[in-house]
Amino acid sequence: MLGELICNISQHSDGKYGYIFSQCLPKKEKSINICIADDGISVFGSYLKAGRYLDIIDSNEMEALRLANEGYSTKDLPESENRGFGISPTKRMLVEGLKGDFFMLSGGAFHRNDVNGSDYVKLPDMMNWMGTIVLMRIPIDVPQNFNYMEYVIR
Repeated sequence: MLGELICNISQHSDGKYGYIFSQCLPKKEKSINICIADDGISVFGSYLKAGRYLDIIDSNEMEALRLANEGYSTKDLPESENRGFGISPTKRMLVEGLKGDFFMLSGGAFHRNDVNGSDYVKLPDMMNWMGTIVLMRIPIDVPQNFNYMEYVIR
C-alpha cells in the first residue's frame, strides 16, 4: 500500500519535497495513521502535464481527483495501467478489505473514502494545497477474512 503511494511522488508530482508522517494510536482508535505528502504540481497538474483525459477533466480539479482514484493513469502504458496496483486498488484494499479510512487533498479538491461511503469535494477558491496529501487510517486489528491477493490480482 505505502510503496505505490510513495512512488507516485517521484513519478508524478514534480515536487521538490516529499513527506511521510505516521503515528500509532494503539489504545483508543487502534489504528496507525499515515500521511504522505508532496509539494508538487497536484493530481490535476499531473494530468495537464501528461495531456491525458483533458476532455473529461477540463479545468475541474475535483474531476481530476476522481479520475485518479478510479484508476485513470497519467502514464501512456496500457500494460502497466492494468497491473493490479495504483491508487484505486490500494484504496480498495484499505477501505473494503481492512475497514480503514482514506483521504486525499490535491490542489483545490478533496476526496474521502471510508466504510460510510465516498465523497469528492471542490474546495473554496481560497483553500488550495499545491501538491498532494494522502492520509490513511489503517486498523491495527486486521479482519479475519482479509486476503491481500484479492486486491492485487484482478
